[in-house]
Amino acid sequence: MNIRRVAQMAGVSVATISRVLNHPEQVLPETREHVLAVMKEQNYTPNWFARGLNLGTTKTIALLIPDIESETHQKIISGIETVARNKGYAVFFCNTHGDAAIEEESLNMCENRRVDGVAFVSSNLSEERVLQTRESGIPCVHVGKNRNSGCDTLCYIDFEEGAYRLTRHLLTFGYERIDLLLDAAERHQSAQIEAGFANAVRESGRAVESRRIVEDGGVQSGYSAAQRMIQRKDLPAALITAGDGQALGVLKAAQDAGVAMPQKLALASMTDSPVCGLVNPPVTALELPASKLGMAAGRLLFDNIENKDFELGVPQEMVLQPKLKIRKSCGNVKYIYELFD
Repeated sequence: MNIRRVAQMAGVSVATISRVLNHPEQVLPETREHVLAVMKEQNYTPNWFARGLNLGTTKTIALLIPDIESETHQKIISGIETVARNKGYAVFFCNTHGDAAIEEESLNMCENRRVDGVAFVSSNLSEERVLQTRESGIPCVHVGKNRNSGCDTLCYIDFEEGAYRLTRHLLTFGYERIDLLLDAAERHQSAQIEAGFANAVRESGRAVESRRIVEDGGVQSGYSAAQRMIQRKDLPAALITAGDGQALGVLKAAQDAGVAMPQKLALASMTDSPVCGLVNPPVTALELPASKLGMAAGRLLFDNIENKDFELGVPQEMVLQPKLKIRKSCGNVKYIYELFD
């Protein structure tokens, strides 16, 4: 069944069928109802892609994300998808695994499908490649603080401020060595964590030893990293992990080796999850407004899609702040901090 057959069966022109689909307000109500009844009777489904090309829109956006299994990224996905659904758009999810080559392949596919906009999360593409997409007329937004992303619209969580506050909290316990366990796939985020950490240490005026360790994200990498430290007898007094998965892996490795926490190893994470509050000891972490971040990014993207003729021509940034959740893994004994956790 195609549009010509539908027109023949309904006794109208192909142009009338097209108006019913694309501009129903221009068709007499009785004609519109008759055409729709024929479509329903024949189980006719319009080719929405072709229809979209005729209208200059495919009603789709693309989301390129490095780790679809990350809880933080899942919340970002949820936020963007909520905005897209309310706008009547579908979303292509592309899991790039933090690999620039996979990300470029995904972007090429999305361009070929004529998506109406692209949201990048912690992109590893070159500025020139993203600029090509924008110059082709596809609006873009970048989730993450990377001013060299090729996007002039950025939306991100202030990890530098979060790391600063988390480090200040650790310094109140007098720890003289605080290591950083970073995520290899999140280099821009890692730079912010290091900057916030350095600012807090410098402001304290204390001599704090620190080591930078870069691993993959996730529980297994945290477990393996902690195992190596324990085997070498090279544990820091405190450890800040880039994510809650790494933190839970460290916690498990410490428990397996009989390392008392926080007495022998204090632990804090740059991202929170429900599990962080349930393990023993509960893990101090930063609660990220990730769902709000996704919704903010979605709204900024649709602002650009719907108002291409009114672009301001200057970079736009939206910054969200994390919340420090103080728990027992860093040595906290004041119940008041955890009362409203």
